[in-house]
Amino acid sequence: MDPAIEPDFQDETGGFTLIELLVCIAILSVLAFGASLALPRGSAAADRDMALFQRQYTVLRQRAITRQVTAGLAVDASGMRQARRQLNDQQQPNWQLSPQQLRWQGQVVFAGLGRLASRAADRPQIQFLADGRSSAFVIRFSQRGGGRQASCRSDGWTGLTCSRS
Repeated sequence: MDPAIEPDFQDETGGFTLIELLVCIAILSVLAFGASLALPRGSAAADRDMALFQRQYTVLRQRAITRQVTAGLAVDASGMRQARRQLNDQQQPNWQLSPQQLRWQGQVVFAGLGRLASRAADRPQIQFLADGRSSAFVIRFSQRGGGRQASCRSDGWTGLTCSRS
């Protein structure tokens, strides 16, 4: 073969050297580490639990008003479940709890207040009436082992008020 026609592969550098690749990987690693430090950490368990409770409270209250039914929310130390009120054959109210429990990530303490607050085992602690009223209560959310705290309360008439401390 004629050397003038064939390309000379020994004179061209068509790629990166190993050192250049290592330098690029090191720079990208430092940038990724810096970006991960700049991102906020996951929110506290108390904040996540409070946000979950607020969503459930709002959904069930709206459902009770729009469908003109009585709805409920059963709250305990491990989580909460939605509840539906139905009348049995004797026209007595019977509560059906959802099989799906939404679990708390932190510690939760619930205190029912007023006459709609249920202490019976067969009724949900929070009841939502078709006219917009609900049970009066205070619920406190905290980290396991201390730390950040949050709380929500309702007087039964004005809706839900939440705060962080």
